Amino acid sequence: MTKETAQDPRRPDDLRPSGRWGVFHVHHGREILALATPTILTMLSQTLMWTVDTAMLGRVNSVSLAAAGLGGMLTWATYSLFNNLSRITGTFVSQAHGRGDNESVAHYAWQGVYIALFTGAVLQVLGFFSYTVLPWTRNPVDVQELTYVYIKWRSMSAIFTQLIFALMGFYQGRKDVKIPMYAGIIGNAANVVLDVWLIFGWSGFELAGRTWLAVPAMGVKGAAIGTSVGTVINAVALIWWIMAPRLRKKYRIHHIRRPDWQAIGNMIRVGLPAAFEGFIDMGGFLMFTIFVGTTGAVQLAASQITIQLLSFSFMPLWGLTTAAGVLTGNWIGSGHPDTAAHYGRQAYKLGTYYSLLLAGVIILLRHELFKVFTNDPEILALGAGLAVSAAIFQYFDGIRMLSSGILQGAGDTRYTMLVTLVLMWGGFIPLTWYLIVARDGNVIAAWYGASICYLAQGVIMWRRFESGKWKKIEIFR
Repeated sequence: MTKETAQDPRRPDDLRPSGRWGVFHVHHGREILALATPTILTMLSQTLMWTVDTAMLGRVNSVSLAAAGLGGMLTWATYSLFNNLSRITGTFVSQAHGRGDNESVAHYAWQGVYIALFTGAVLQVLGFFSYTVLPWTRNPVDVQELTYVYIKWRSMSAIFTQLIFALMGFYQGRKDVKIPMYAGIIGNAANVVLDVWLIFGWSGFELAGRTWLAVPAMGVKGAAIGTSVGTVINAVALIWWIMAPRLRKKYRIHHIRRPDWQAIGNMIRVGLPAAFEGFIDMGGFLMFTIFVGTTGAVQLAASQITIQLLSFSFMPLWGLTTAAGVLTGNWIGSGHPDTAAHYGRQAYKLGTYYSLLLAGVIILLRHELFKVFTNDPEILALGAGLAVSAAIFQYFDGIRMLSSGILQGAGDTRYTMLVTLVLMWGGFIPLTWYLIVARDGNVIAAWYGASICYLAQGVIMWRRFESGKWKKIEIFR
């Protein structure tokens, strides 16, 4: 009897669909959602930082909105060069947790922190010198100037952003998903307060003959500072909770581990393709944003609002993706890859049902959604068409996200990186250039082109999951 077929009280008794509608029924849905929901709220709180910036700057002017959109995209595209490398901590922690190796859980968490400190420092330097590449975007000069202001101040928290990803891997890999949620809510609440205070300014209040907390309206600069401070608070909260007595007793996580170059090498070997995948994906959307920006601030701002709408729709899918990746890692670590595949299929079902429902809601509210972000009539004229394209796009991207998360949980990162490279840089970017630049098209046509490319990517990665080749990946050497 193999380990896979051996009796295990944690393993579902029957992995096959049952009954007439078994193929449509979601097995273990409550278990998956219990893991996914706090993760959704965690990522939602992080996305809200950028979204609050966008919504408030949309009340300033379209140039500020466009600059924050381009600056946020440039910042995140650069961050994505390392984000998944810091996140790979979760893959190693989840598999170590699955086999009950508490020492390895703490050890790999510390190695993830060392990776995050280094990559965060690199990102902070890149942000400071980002003014050297902004002319390449060919956006209007006033947009470029404000974009640099946003990037410079936003990048001040780069080290803390990478620490958040590494520490979330420690928590989520052990299915401890509520603490990252609480930390994210705290950081986001600070960001909202700071945005109101710094973007629009405040005359302060009088006390003891002095004026306190008075600040001038900072606009884009205030939005970036507020987001950076909120990010720092989020990271500090995660560090504070990691010192809880139960974690110190079980994992001795408070004992500093020295850098283990072999372990770090393993994490880089598995995490670097995932990091490149994220960078390629975000780099593709950066080029998309740059091409759209050549048509003017109005279409760039409209596209930015579309991205913000999608960032909200992605959160449940991202939560499912994280849950599927953690469960995949846990079950592979315990020696049950078929069970990992079973949970992956249930995550696909949940993602499909959610995406179809959301598409219907977006289409139904297509004339109202953009009004949340702006009252500019030129931007609102594009809103309904962009909302429909977003409804289609989010379904295809959801399949891609789920596939990537499951495969990353197994450590199968190189294949997803190669697929993303070929389709994003061989299909998505050239198609966007053709629709926007060569044909002098508009932003709506570009978003429909994006949907086609993400459909192809989602299908290919889903077929990789169905092939089962990811079950044989070995991440520990």
